[in-house]
Amino acid sequence: MTVTYDWKRGMSGAKAALLGLVLSGAVAAAGCAPQPKMPVQPQNAAGEVRDVNVIPQNLALFAGQAGGNALLRSQAAADEDMQAFRRRFFAPWDSGKLSRATLREFEAVLNWSPGKRGYAENLRPWSDAAWERMRYNAALDEASGPGRPAIAVRNADLRLAPTVKPRFARVEGAGQGWPFDDFQQSSVAVGTPLMAYHASRDGAWILVQSPMAWGWVQADSVAFADESFCALWKSAPLEAVVREGASLKNGSAFLALANIGTVLPVEGGRTLVPARGSDASAKIVSVILEPGAALPMPQPLTAQAVAAIGDRMMGENYGWGGMYGNRDCSAMMRDLFAPFGIWLPRNSAAQAKFGDLHSLQGMSASAKIEAIERGAEPFRTLLWLPGHIGLYVGRFEGQPVFFHDIWGVRSRLRDGREGRIILGRAVITGVRPGSERSDVDPKGLLIERMRGYSIIGGR
Repeated sequence: MTVTYDWKRGMSGAKAALLGLVLSGAVAAAGCAPQPKMPVQPQNAAGEVRDVNVIPQNLALFAGQAGGNALLRSQAAADEDMQAFRRRFFAPWDSGKLSRATLREFEAVLNWSPGKRGYAENLRPWSDAAWERMRYNAALDEASGPGRPAIAVRNADLRLAPTVKPRFARVEGAGQGWPFDDFQQSSVAVGTPLMAYHASRDGAWILVQSPMAWGWVQADSVAFADESFCALWKSAPLEAVVREGASLKNGSAFLALANIGTVLPVEGGRTLVPARGSDASAKIVSVILEPGAALPMPQPLTAQAVAAIGDRMMGENYGWGGMYGNRDCSAMMRDLFAPFGIWLPRNSAAQAKFGDLHSLQGMSASAKIEAIERGAEPFRTLLWLPGHIGLYVGRFEGQPVFFHDIWGVRSRLRDGREGRIILGRAVITGVRPGSERSDVDPKGLLIERMRGYSIIGGR
Protein backbone atom coordinates (compact mmCIF):
# COMPACT_ATOMS: atom_id res chain seq x y z
CA MET A 1 0.00 0.00 0.00
CA THR A 2 1.39 3.43 -0.96
CA VAL A 3 0.97 6.33 1.44
CA THR A 4 1.42 9.92 0.20
CA TYR A 5 1.80 13.00 2.30
CA ASP A 6 0.14 16.35 1.65
CA TRP A 7 2.51 18.90 3.19
CA LYS A 8 -0.22 21.55 3.34
CA ARG A 9 -2.96 19.47 4.93
CA GLY A 10 -1.14 16.65 6.64
CA MET A 11 -2.83 13.23 7.01
CA SER A 12 -5.60 11.75 9.04
CA GLY A 13 -7.23 8.41 9.76
CA ALA A 14 -5.75 5.19 8.49
CA LYS A 15 -3.01 6.87 6.46
CA ALA A 16 -1.73 8.78 9.48
CA ALA A 17 -1.84 5.65 11.61
CA LEU A 18 0.05 3.68 9.00
CA LEU A 19 2.71 6.35 8.61
CA GLY A 20 2.99 6.54 12.38
CA LEU A 21 3.75 2.82 12.50
CA VAL A 22 6.32 3.21 9.76
CA LEU A 23 7.96 6.14 11.51
CA SER A 24 8.00 4.52 14.92
CA GLY A 25 9.44 1.35 13.49
CA ALA A 26 12.18 3.24 11.67
CA VAL A 27 13.07 5.27 14.73
CA ALA A 28 13.06 2.23 17.00
CA ALA A 29 15.31 0.39 14.59
CA ALA A 30 17.72 3.30 14.49
CA GLY A 31 17.69 3.70 18.25
CA CYS A 32 18.42 0.02 18.90
CA ALA A 33 21.20 -0.24 16.34
CA PRO A 34 24.67 -0.78 17.85
CA GLN A 35 26.88 2.29 17.75
CA PRO A 36 29.75 2.03 15.27
CA LYS A 37 33.26 1.57 16.56
CA MET A 38 35.37 4.52 15.57
CA PRO A 39 38.70 4.07 13.82
CA VAL A 40 41.96 4.88 15.52
CA GLN A 41 44.14 6.95 13.23
CA PRO A 42 47.94 7.26 13.43
CA GLN A 43 47.69 10.85 14.61
CA ASN A 44 50.46 11.01 17.23
CA ALA A 45 48.03 11.90 20.01
CA ALA A 46 50.55 11.34 22.79
CA GLY A 47 51.38 14.23 25.07
CA GLU A 48 49.97 17.73 25.28
CA VAL A 49 50.87 21.22 24.16
CA ARG A 50 52.46 23.59 26.63
CA ASP A 51 49.78 26.26 26.36
CA VAL A 52 46.99 24.30 28.00
CA ASN A 53 49.21 23.53 31.00
CA VAL A 54 50.65 27.02 31.41
CA ILE A 55 47.90 29.43 30.34
CA PRO A 56 45.10 29.64 32.96
CA GLN A 57 42.05 27.85 31.57
CA ASN A 58 39.76 30.41 33.13
CA LEU A 59 38.14 33.14 31.05
CA ALA A 60 37.12 35.14 34.12
CA LEU A 61 40.79 35.95 34.79
CA PHE A 62 41.19 37.45 31.33
CA ALA A 63 37.83 39.24 31.56
CA GLY A 64 39.06 41.13 34.60
CA GLN A 65 41.91 42.53 32.49
CA ALA A 66 39.51 43.39 29.65
CA GLY A 67 37.18 45.74 31.48
CA GLY A 68 35.20 43.29 33.59
CA ASN A 69 31.61 44.49 33.64
CA ALA A 70 32.14 47.52 31.41
CA LEU A 71 29.72 47.54 28.48
CA LEU A 72 31.27 46.67 25.12
CA ARG A 73 28.44 48.14 23.02
CA SER A 74 25.72 50.76 23.28
CA GLN A 75 22.05 50.05 23.96
CA ALA A 76 21.24 51.11 20.40
CA ALA A 77 23.73 48.58 19.03
CA ALA A 78 22.30 45.88 21.32
CA ASP A 79 18.78 46.57 20.04
CA GLU A 80 19.98 46.46 16.44
CA ASP A 81 21.83 43.19 17.00
CA MET A 82 18.75 41.64 18.60
CA GLN A 83 16.47 42.69 15.77
CA ALA A 84 18.87 41.10 13.29
CA PHE A 85 19.01 37.95 15.42
CA ARG A 86 15.23 37.59 15.40
CA ARG A 87 15.05 38.07 11.63
CA ARG A 88 17.58 35.35 10.96
CA PHE A 89 16.26 32.97 13.63
CA PHE A 90 12.73 33.03 12.21
CA ALA A 91 13.78 33.28 8.56
CA PRO A 92 12.81 29.68 7.62
CA TRP A 93 9.13 30.42 8.31
CA ASP A 94 9.25 33.19 5.71
CA SER A 95 10.87 31.00 3.05
CA GLY A 96 9.39 30.35 -0.34
CA LYS A 97 9.36 27.40 -2.69
CA LEU A 98 12.09 24.77 -2.67
CA SER A 99 14.60 25.84 -5.32
CA ARG A 100 16.09 23.62 -7.95
CA ALA A 101 19.57 24.87 -6.97
CA THR A 102 19.13 23.57 -3.42
CA LEU A 103 17.95 20.20 -4.67
CA ARG A 104 20.96 19.95 -6.95
CA GLU A 105 23.28 20.33 -3.97
CA PHE A 106 21.74 17.31 -2.23
CA GLU A 107 21.50 15.34 -5.45
CA ALA A 108 25.20 15.93 -6.03
CA VAL A 109 26.02 14.25 -2.72
CA LEU A 110 23.92 11.18 -3.52
CA ASN A 111 25.29 11.04 -7.07
CA TRP A 112 28.90 10.58 -6.02
CA SER A 113 30.45 7.84 -8.14
CA PRO A 114 31.46 4.52 -6.50
CA GLY A 115 35.10 5.58 -6.30
CA LYS A 116 34.25 8.77 -4.39
CA ARG A 117 31.76 7.48 -1.83
CA GLY A 118 34.29 7.15 0.95
CA TYR A 119 34.16 4.77 3.87
CA ALA A 120 31.36 3.57 6.13
CA GLU A 121 31.38 2.88 9.85
CA ASN A 122 33.05 -0.52 9.32
CA LEU A 123 36.08 1.17 7.71
CA ARG A 124 35.20 -0.45 4.40
CA PRO A 125 34.14 1.48 1.30
CA TRP A 126 30.43 2.22 1.14
CA SER A 127 28.82 -0.68 -0.69
CA ASP A 128 27.05 0.13 -3.94
CA ALA A 129 23.89 -1.61 -2.72
CA ALA A 130 23.70 0.41 0.51
CA TRP A 131 24.39 3.66 -1.31
CA GLU A 132 21.73 2.98 -3.93
CA ARG A 133 19.16 2.14 -1.23
CA MET A 134 19.92 5.45 0.44
CA ARG A 135 19.62 7.36 -2.83
CA TYR A 136 16.33 5.65 -3.70
CA ASN A 137 14.96 6.40 -0.23
CA ALA A 138 15.79 10.10 -0.60
CA ALA A 139 13.36 10.35 -3.55
CA LEU A 140 14.65 13.80 -4.43
CA ASP A 141 13.08 13.57 -7.88
CA GLU A 142 9.71 13.81 -6.13
CA ALA A 143 10.55 16.92 -4.09
CA SER A 144 8.68 20.04 -5.16
CA GLY A 145 6.26 22.72 -4.08
CA PRO A 146 6.03 24.98 -1.05
CA GLY A 147 7.27 23.99 2.37
CA ARG A 148 5.43 23.51 5.63
CA PRO A 149 6.48 25.42 8.79
CA ALA A 150 7.93 23.14 11.44
CA ILE A 151 9.99 23.27 14.61
CA ALA A 152 12.60 21.07 16.27
CA VAL A 153 11.17 19.35 19.33
CA ARG A 154 14.57 18.05 20.42
CA ASN A 155 18.21 18.53 19.53
CA ALA A 156 18.83 16.95 16.14
CA ASP A 157 21.59 16.41 13.61
CA LEU A 158 21.28 18.14 10.25
CA ARG A 159 22.56 15.68 7.63
CA LEU A 160 23.52 15.86 3.96
CA ALA A 161 21.97 12.44 3.35
CA PRO A 162 19.00 10.66 4.97
CA THR A 163 21.04 8.34 7.17
CA VAL A 164 22.68 8.15 10.58
CA LYS A 165 25.54 6.25 8.95
CA PRO A 166 28.82 8.18 8.52
CA ARG A 167 30.81 8.89 5.40
CA PHE A 168 34.56 9.30 5.97
CA ALA A 169 36.78 10.49 3.15
CA ARG A 170 39.51 8.15 4.35
CA VAL A 171 40.37 5.88 7.27
CA GLU A 172 44.07 6.59 7.72
CA GLY A 173 46.01 9.77 8.18
CA ALA A 174 45.18 13.09 9.79
CA GLY A 175 42.06 14.98 8.82
CA GLN A 176 38.99 13.90 6.81
CA GLY A 177 38.68 10.63 8.69
CA TRP A 178 36.98 10.11 12.04
CA PRO A 179 35.47 12.21 13.57
CA PHE A 180 34.89 14.22 10.39
CA ASP A 181 31.73 12.61 9.05
CA ASP A 182 31.10 14.30 5.71
CA PHE A 183 27.35 13.71 6.00
CA GLN A 184 27.20 15.85 9.16
CA GLN A 185 26.06 19.30 8.06
CA SER A 186 25.27 20.87 11.42
CA SER A 187 22.82 20.45 14.29
CA VAL A 188 19.68 22.22 15.45
CA ALA A 189 18.57 22.85 19.01
CA VAL A 190 15.12 22.25 20.44
CA GLY A 191 12.87 25.18 19.57
CA THR A 192 14.60 26.02 16.28
CA PRO A 193 12.19 27.17 13.50
CA LEU A 194 12.34 25.01 10.35
CA MET A 195 10.68 24.80 6.97
CA ALA A 196 9.96 21.20 5.95
CA TYR A 197 9.96 20.51 2.22
CA HIS A 198 10.20 16.80 1.54
CA ALA A 199 10.06 13.40 3.24
CA SER A 200 12.11 10.32 2.42
CA ARG A 201 10.23 7.35 1.00
CA ASP A 202 10.26 5.50 4.31
CA GLY A 203 9.06 8.63 6.15
CA ALA A 204 11.96 8.51 8.61
CA TRP A 205 13.70 11.66 7.32
CA ILE A 206 12.60 15.16 6.40
CA LEU A 207 14.53 17.66 4.29
CA VAL A 208 14.37 21.03 6.05
CA GLN A 209 15.68 24.55 5.94
CA SER A 210 17.00 25.76 9.29
CA PRO A 211 18.21 29.26 10.17
CA MET A 212 21.80 28.06 9.62
CA ALA A 213 21.66 25.54 6.78
CA TRP A 214 19.65 22.95 4.88
CA GLY A 215 19.70 19.26 5.72
CA TRP A 216 17.90 16.03 6.54
CA VAL A 217 16.59 15.58 10.09
CA GLN A 218 14.98 12.54 11.65
CA ALA A 219 11.20 12.82 11.38
CA ASP A 220 10.49 12.30 15.06
CA SER A 221 12.60 15.36 15.92
CA VAL A 222 10.19 17.64 14.05
CA ALA A 223 6.62 18.86 14.60
CA PHE A 224 4.56 20.88 12.13
CA ALA A 225 3.56 24.38 13.16
CA ASP A 226 0.32 26.12 12.18
CA GLU A 227 -0.16 29.88 11.83
CA SER A 228 -1.20 30.45 15.43
CA PHE A 229 1.83 28.55 16.74
CA CYS A 230 4.22 30.52 14.53
CA ALA A 231 2.60 33.83 15.44
CA LEU A 232 2.95 33.22 19.18
CA TRP A 233 6.51 31.91 18.85
CA LYS A 234 7.58 34.95 16.80
CA SER A 235 5.91 37.57 18.98
CA ALA A 236 7.02 36.40 22.43
CA PRO A 237 10.20 37.68 24.14
CA LEU A 238 13.15 35.32 23.75
CA GLU A 239 15.53 33.90 26.30
CA ALA A 240 18.71 31.88 25.91
CA VAL A 241 19.84 28.89 27.92
CA VAL A 242 23.17 29.59 29.65
CA ARG A 243 23.78 26.25 31.36
CA GLU A 244 24.60 22.94 29.75
CA GLY A 245 22.08 20.12 29.94
CA ALA A 246 19.11 22.12 31.22
CA SER A 247 16.22 19.66 31.53
CA LEU A 248 12.96 20.84 29.99
CA LYS A 249 10.23 19.08 31.97
CA ASN A 250 6.53 19.63 32.38
CA GLY A 251 5.99 18.30 35.85
CA SER A 252 7.57 14.85 35.73
CA ALA A 253 7.23 14.59 31.93
CA PHE A 254 10.59 15.03 30.20
CA LEU A 255 10.50 17.00 26.94
CA ALA A 256 14.09 17.69 25.89
CA LEU A 257 17.53 18.77 27.00
CA ALA A 258 18.70 22.29 26.23
CA ASN A 259 22.31 23.42 26.09
CA ILE A 260 23.99 26.81 26.11
CA GLY A 261 22.78 28.90 23.19
CA THR A 262 19.35 27.28 22.89
CA VAL A 263 16.79 30.03 22.21
CA LEU A 264 13.19 29.70 23.43
CA PRO A 265 10.24 32.09 23.93
CA VAL A 266 9.11 33.07 27.39
CA GLU A 267 5.66 34.12 28.55
CA GLY A 268 4.53 35.04 32.03
CA GLY A 269 7.78 33.88 33.59
CA ARG A 270 7.54 30.42 32.04
CA THR A 271 9.65 29.03 29.22
CA LEU A 272 7.74 27.83 26.17
CA VAL A 273 8.82 24.48 24.74
CA PRO A 274 7.54 22.77 21.57
CA ALA A 275 6.18 19.23 21.80
CA ARG A 276 5.09 16.81 19.09
CA GLY A 277 1.44 15.76 19.12
CA SER A 278 0.14 12.37 18.04
CA ASP A 279 -0.64 13.82 14.61
CA ALA A 280 2.89 15.30 14.31
CA SER A 281 1.57 18.81 14.94
CA ALA A 282 3.42 21.22 17.22
CA LYS A 283 1.93 22.11 20.57
CA ILE A 284 3.25 24.48 23.20
CA VAL A 285 4.15 23.34 26.69
CA SER A 286 5.27 25.78 29.37
CA VAL A 287 7.98 24.81 31.83
CA ILE A 288 9.85 26.43 34.70
CA LEU A 289 13.62 26.15 34.45
CA GLU A 290 15.96 26.14 37.39
CA PRO A 291 16.92 29.69 38.45
CA GLY A 292 19.70 31.07 36.27
CA ALA A 293 19.46 28.33 33.64
CA ALA A 294 18.18 30.83 31.05
CA LEU A 295 18.44 34.61 30.71
CA PRO A 296 16.43 37.19 28.75
CA MET A 297 17.87 38.23 25.39
CA PRO A 298 19.85 40.29 24.77
CA GLN A 299 22.15 40.20 27.78
CA PRO A 300 24.46 43.19 28.34
CA LEU A 301 27.66 42.52 26.40
CA THR A 302 30.58 42.63 28.83
CA ALA A 303 33.81 40.68 29.05
CA GLN A 304 32.72 39.25 32.41
CA ALA A 305 29.34 38.09 31.06
CA VAL A 306 30.92 36.39 28.03
CA ALA A 307 33.50 34.77 30.29
CA ALA A 308 30.85 33.45 32.69
CA ILE A 309 29.15 31.55 29.87
CA GLY A 310 32.38 30.53 28.14
CA ASP A 311 33.81 29.05 31.32
CA ARG A 312 30.86 26.67 31.39
CA MET A 313 32.00 25.38 27.99
CA MET A 314 35.67 25.15 28.94
CA GLY A 315 37.10 21.66 28.46
CA GLU A 316 34.04 20.26 26.71
CA ASN A 317 34.74 17.69 24.02
CA TYR A 318 35.04 18.68 20.38
CA GLY A 319 32.22 17.55 18.08
CA TRP A 320 32.44 18.03 14.32
CA GLY A 321 29.22 19.65 13.07
CA GLY A 322 27.57 19.06 16.44
CA MET A 323 28.16 15.29 16.45
CA TYR A 324 27.50 13.46 19.71
CA GLY A 325 25.84 16.59 21.08
CA ASN A 326 29.22 18.39 21.20
CA ARG A 327 30.41 21.54 19.45
CA ASP A 328 33.03 22.41 16.90
CA CYS A 329 34.80 25.78 16.73
CA SER A 330 32.07 27.75 14.93
CA ALA A 331 29.21 26.18 16.89
CA MET A 332 30.85 27.25 20.14
CA MET A 333 31.10 30.85 18.94
CA ARG A 334 27.45 30.79 17.83
CA ASP A 335 26.22 29.46 21.15
CA LEU A 336 28.50 31.68 23.20
CA PHE A 337 27.13 34.88 21.68
CA ALA A 338 23.46 33.89 21.27
CA PRO A 339 22.50 35.08 24.80
CA PHE A 340 23.76 38.55 23.81
CA GLY A 341 21.51 38.65 20.76
CA ILE A 342 24.45 38.40 18.37
CA TRP A 343 23.69 36.15 15.41
CA LEU A 344 26.63 34.29 13.89
CA PRO A 345 26.42 32.13 10.73
CA ARG A 346 27.14 28.42 10.68
CA ASN A 347 30.77 28.07 9.59
CA SER A 348 34.03 29.80 10.46
CA ALA A 349 34.56 31.59 7.12
CA ALA A 350 31.05 33.06 7.19
CA GLN A 351 31.47 34.11 10.82
CA ALA A 352 34.69 35.95 10.04
CA LYS A 353 33.02 37.87 7.22
CA PHE A 354 29.96 38.62 9.33
CA GLY A 355 31.72 41.14 11.54
CA ASP A 356 34.20 43.94 10.88
CA LEU A 357 36.89 41.84 9.17
CA HIS A 358 40.52 42.96 9.23
CA SER A 359 42.80 41.06 6.87
CA LEU A 360 46.09 39.51 8.00
CA GLN A 361 46.93 37.98 4.65
CA GLY A 362 50.44 38.46 3.31
CA MET A 363 51.85 39.33 6.74
CA SER A 364 54.60 37.55 8.61
CA ALA A 365 53.70 35.82 11.87
CA SER A 366 55.20 38.64 13.94
CA ALA A 367 53.34 41.27 11.90
CA LYS A 368 50.08 39.38 12.40
CA ILE A 369 50.61 39.33 16.16
CA GLU A 370 51.33 43.06 16.18
CA ALA A 371 48.16 43.73 14.15
CA ILE A 372 46.04 41.63 16.50
CA GLU A 373 47.40 43.33 19.60
CA ARG A 374 46.92 46.75 18.01
CA GLY A 375 43.40 46.36 16.63
CA ALA A 376 41.62 43.40 18.23
CA GLU A 377 39.27 43.98 21.17
CA PRO A 378 39.20 41.26 23.84
CA PHE A 379 35.94 39.31 24.15
CA ARG A 380 34.41 40.71 20.96
CA THR A 381 37.02 39.77 18.35
CA LEU A 382 37.15 36.49 16.43
CA LEU A 383 40.51 35.18 15.18
CA TRP A 384 40.07 33.28 11.93
CA LEU A 385 42.04 30.89 9.75
CA PRO A 386 40.65 28.58 7.04
CA GLY A 387 38.55 25.95 8.82
CA HIS A 388 38.94 27.37 12.31
CA ILE A 389 37.83 30.29 14.49
CA GLY A 390 38.02 31.39 18.12
CA LEU A 391 37.59 34.32 20.50
CA TYR A 392 40.49 36.66 21.30
CA VAL A 393 40.54 37.21 25.08
CA GLY A 394 43.73 39.20 25.68
CA ARG A 395 47.40 38.51 26.36
CA PHE A 396 49.45 36.07 28.40
CA GLU A 397 53.22 36.25 28.79
CA GLY A 398 53.25 39.00 26.19
CA GLN A 399 51.41 36.99 23.52
CA PRO A 400 47.78 37.06 22.28
CA VAL A 401 45.60 34.20 23.50
CA PHE A 402 42.21 32.96 22.37
CA PHE A 403 39.39 30.65 23.43
CA HIS A 404 38.55 28.01 20.84
CA ASP A 405 37.20 24.50 20.39
CA ILE A 406 39.98 22.70 18.53
CA TRP A 407 40.48 19.15 17.28
CA GLY A 408 44.26 19.18 17.03
CA VAL A 409 47.56 20.80 16.12
CA ARG A 410 49.31 19.74 12.94
CA SER A 411 52.35 17.54 13.50
CA ARG A 412 54.78 15.53 11.44
CA LEU A 413 55.09 11.78 12.03
CA ARG A 414 58.42 9.97 11.93
CA ASP A 415 57.67 8.52 8.51
CA GLY A 416 57.02 12.02 7.14
CA ARG A 417 53.23 11.86 7.10
CA GLU A 418 51.06 14.62 8.54
CA GLY A 419 49.65 13.89 11.99
CA ARG A 420 47.74 15.59 14.79
CA ILE A 421 48.45 16.33 18.41
CA ILE A 422 44.85 15.94 19.50
CA LEU A 423 43.46 18.49 21.92
CA GLY A 424 39.84 17.64 21.15
CA ARG A 425 38.18 20.17 23.44
CA ALA A 426 37.50 23.82 24.24
CA VAL A 427 40.68 25.47 25.51
CA ILE A 428 42.56 28.74 25.85
CA THR A 429 45.85 28.78 23.92
CA GLY A 430 48.17 31.23 22.30
CA VAL A 431 48.33 31.58 18.54
CA ARG A 432 51.27 29.13 18.32
CA PRO A 433 50.09 26.12 20.33
CA GLY A 434 52.60 23.27 20.09
CA SER A 435 55.48 25.45 18.86
CA GLU A 436 57.67 24.08 21.66
CA ARG A 437 57.41 20.52 20.30
CA SER A 438 59.90 19.09 17.85
CA ASP A 439 57.20 17.09 16.06
CA VAL A 440 55.06 20.14 15.23
CA ASP A 441 55.27 21.45 11.69
CA PRO A 442 56.25 25.16 11.96
CA LYS A 443 54.39 25.92 8.73
CA GLY A 444 51.23 24.43 10.21
CA LEU A 445 51.09 26.65 13.30
CA LEU A 446 47.81 28.52 13.70
CA ILE A 447 49.39 31.96 13.39
CA GLU A 448 51.03 30.98 10.10
CA ARG A 449 47.64 30.11 8.63
CA MET A 450 45.66 32.93 10.25
CA ARG A 451 43.89 35.12 7.66
CA GLY A 452 42.15 37.79 9.69
CA TYR A 453 40.34 38.99 12.77
CA SER A 454 36.73 40.15 12.94
CA ILE A 455 35.14 42.45 15.53
CA ILE A 456 31.53 41.53 16.31
CA GLY A 457 28.75 43.25 18.25
CA GLY A 458 28.02 46.74 16.93
CA ARG A 459 29.14 49.82 18.84
